[in-house]
Formats: sequence, structure tokens, C-alpha cells
Amino acid sequence: MENLKRERKLVTIISKLLVFVMVVGLVMIQRPEKISAGVYGKTAMQITQDMGAGWNLGNSLEASGGETNWGNPRTNKAMIDAIKNKGFRTIRIPVRWDENYTNKSNYTINPNYLRRVKEVVDYAYNNDMYVIINVHHNAIQQKVTTDWWQKQQIKNELKAIWTQVGKYFESYDQKLIFETFNEPRQGDDWNGNSGLYNAVNECNEEARAAIRATGGNNRNRLVMMPTYCASSDASKMNSWKKLSNDNMVAASIHAYVPFDFAFDGYHTQWNDNDKNELWGILSRIKSTFIDKGIPVVIGEFGASNFGNDSSRLTYARTYAQMAKGMQMPVVWWDNNAFNYGKENFGIFDRNSMKFRGPDIARELVNVYAKSNPSQSSNGGNQPTQPSQPTQPAQQHKEITLFNSVSSSKPWGQALEIVTKKNGGWLDPYIMTPNGYFYVEYSGYRPSCIEFILQSWSGGAKWVKVKRSKTVTINGHYFAKFKYSDVVAAYGSNNFSTLDKVYVGASNQDITVYNVKYCQ
Repeated sequence: MENLKRERKLVTIISKLLVFVMVVGLVMIQRPEKISAGVYGKTAMQITQDMGAGWNLGNSLEASGGETNWGNPRTNKAMIDAIKNKGFRTIRIPVRWDENYTNKSNYTINPNYLRRVKEVVDYAYNNDMYVIINVHHNAIQQKVTTDWWQKQQIKNELKAIWTQVGKYFESYDQKLIFETFNEPRQGDDWNGNSGLYNAVNECNEEARAAIRATGGNNRNRLVMMPTYCASSDASKMNSWKKLSNDNMVAASIHAYVPFDFAFDGYHTQWNDNDKNELWGILSRIKSTFIDKGIPVVIGEFGASNFGNDSSRLTYARTYAQMAKGMQMPVVWWDNNAFNYGKENFGIFDRNSMKFRGPDIARELVNVYAKSNPSQSSNGGNQPTQPSQPTQPAQQHKEITLFNSVSSSKPWGQALEIVTKKNGGWLDPYIMTPNGYFYVEYSGYRPSCIEFILQSWSGGAKWVKVKRSKTVTINGHYFAKFKYSDVVAAYGSNNFSTLDKVYVGASNQDITVYNVKYCQ
């Protein structure tokens, strides 16, 4: 009997031990793999300012018919390592979900596809990069509507997707970013109307709320929400709203601008008009969102290949300089296409695993680099970045006209500011007596700067304004051009005929960082 009791007791102990081992095993199987120590507790603006220059894995996971159906190879770790090693800090991974539902009636995502998305995400995430995933090319992308029933179907699908995706990635830190959906619109209507703009806001809110409801790190994850078709048009941006008090959101904007140069190639050589148009568009984005405390991610931009390598390089550098100065990260659209003409945005060849064509990647990365770009691998040809030195003490109101980086060789123009009457941003009526223009720049000596007024329709055609004062702070010059000297040079205090203001170089190289009018 004692032996039987001991045997039964031993069986009980062994059974409990087996149960314990099974439970531990299940827990270990279900536990998400260890995620490297990462980013937590950042504000939305802090995240976007840290994202820097980014790259799109275009025409892969969002391709209709499967990852390789649009001619691109299956994404592997070596590709993403090359992007990381080039210096990009952000990668956007467009994802199509609706061709991978196991149950289309309730939008259940195939777990094998979720694992594949995770595999690609981890290539970048484990490289300490910011990663953006979204809903891209799902049929609902082009079904935005004011019809209540159809709109509800879009909301239901977005809620289902983000509930599943949110739960799947809830342990990832703030380096993973969710974008509600890509370029939402009604069919091929890229203009829309106020009703459609509001419908996009409602759909954004449905996705945002679903993400937050999954808990975990999704409670404080950055969520990007687009305008109608992600456009930078004033009417669309002005209609963008967040329908909650959630501060961990950013506006999602796509800006292939100037469109005639960057996308259509109606003209292929970068010029001053392009630069002015770009400045105006980015300034409008800034005033609509950034100045109101709402961060922005320019999730797609680029210039297609029209055999204009030099102009594309200038475009990339100028775009990045302006966007960085306005606190916006930029993500180049790369579809791995290298032919001539529209829709050829490739800069990294995923087959040869090499960067091709003009080194656009270098331009973007160097502008956003934390170190001084003049010390980077480009041989010192990049201008230094805008600094934040202690400025000369002023009690005046300051109106910023330029805040970025622009350089010029001797006798060239570093910066052109167009007045409002010609579609620019300078309102001549800001110039009041006792005021002055203030320019921050660097160069060989203070006298390397020229401040020029131009008029095509009256007044002086082309005049230089006398520099009244220059101070040096933290290695930069700060020049003052008084109102009285501006009037003396122009020959009149009626500036309604003024067309442009130039900041140029005399006989030495110059880099301009800031132009203001102080009243």
C-alpha cells in the first residue's frame, strides 16, 4: 500500500511538472521576440524632427498581385541594410492588405502575410530606423464618399485592419509609426470637395481610434493622417482636422512639387521659379500645420528621371534644406524604376544592391545629418546647416522671410525672394520706417554679401542696398540693411512696384541661413 501511495504521489508530481513545462513553453512561444531598447515618451513633434531623411520601399508590399508582381525582387535584409548604411533614418513600407484576407466579410488578415510584413518591418526596426507602415492601394483608397453606408464600410475595413495590425505590433516602441491610409480620394478625382475632405477626416479618426484601442505601446504611437489624396493644396490642408484631442498625430502630405518639374517633366532644368514655387508650397504647409503645433511628415516626394541628373541633385538638396528648416522630415519615393520619363524615381537598385544615377541619397542624408555636412563624405561641397546662435538683441517684431540654407559662388545669387504681386511671399508693406532687413550668413569676410532690389515695372531696375552694420556671433555674420538705405537705393518709398529681393555673393562664396525684416 505504501508503495502504491508513493507511486501515485510520484505520478502526481510528474503530472504537475509536465503541466508547468507545457505552460511555460506556450508562454515562451507566444511571447513576442525581444525588442531592442528603443524610443518611448517622445512627443509627436520630437519624433518627426528625429526622423530626418527617409526612403520608400515603393511598389513591393503594396503591389497588386503580390510583392514581386510589379517587377521588384522580394525584399531582403541586405537591401534594408544598404539603406541604413547610406545614412537614412526612416523607411516607409507601403502595405496592401485586402488581397491577403482569409475572410473578406470581416477583413481577417492572413497570419502568414502579417508575419511577412513583420519580417520586412524588422529589417529596418532592428537597424534602429523609424518605420512607417500603412494601408496602401486597398480598394477603399479610391472609394472615399459622402454616402453614409459606403463610408461606413470604409470605416469598418480600416477599423478591422488597424485592430489586427495594432495588436500584432503593440510591443514595438515609438520607432514604429502607423499611417491610416494612403492618398484617400474618390476614384481619380484629385480635386474633391468639402464633403469628401470631411469624409477623409472621419475615416482617419476611425483608424486612429482603432489603433489606440489596441493598447500597449499603441497608446502613445505616432499616427500619420493624410489630407484628401495627401495633397498640399491649400483647400485640402485647411480642411484637415483631427476629430479628437489626441496630440500623438501628424499630418501626412505627399508633395511632388513643383509638379511640372518633379513629376511631369514639362521642363527639366531646375530654375529660380521652381525654387520660389517650392518655397511657397512648403511655407504653406508650415503655416497650416507646424506653426499651429501639428507635426508633418512628407511621406512621398521625388523628381523623376528626365536625363537631368544635375537638376535632380539640386532639387533634392534644395527640397531637403527647406523642409529641414521648417521642421519636416522627407521620404523619397523609390519605385526601383530607372528609365527615362514619368514615374522613374529610382535611386537604389534592389537587384544590384547599389545606388544608381545622381547621388540623391547623399544629398538628402547630408542635409539632415546631425554632424556638419561639410565634414561628411561628399568632399565638403555641402553648405553648413542653419544654426541657432544668440542673435543681436532686438526689441522689434521680426518677420521671417527665409530660414534654411542656400549658397552661391562669387557673383551669384544665394537667395531670391519674390514679392506677393508676382506670386511670392514677400509683402512690401511690411517695410516700415525705422525697420531693417537682417541677414544671417557665412563667408570669407563680411563684405562678401550683396543685398539687391529688382523691379520690372517701375522704380529702380536693379540696385544694391548699402550694408549699415555687421556683427559676428558663433562664426556667422549678421548684416543690417536699414529702411532708409533701402529707400535711398530704390529711389522711392513706394514699394508696390518691387518684384524681387536678392541676397547674393560678391567676390567670395557665401551661404545664407536667415533673412528677416525687423519692424
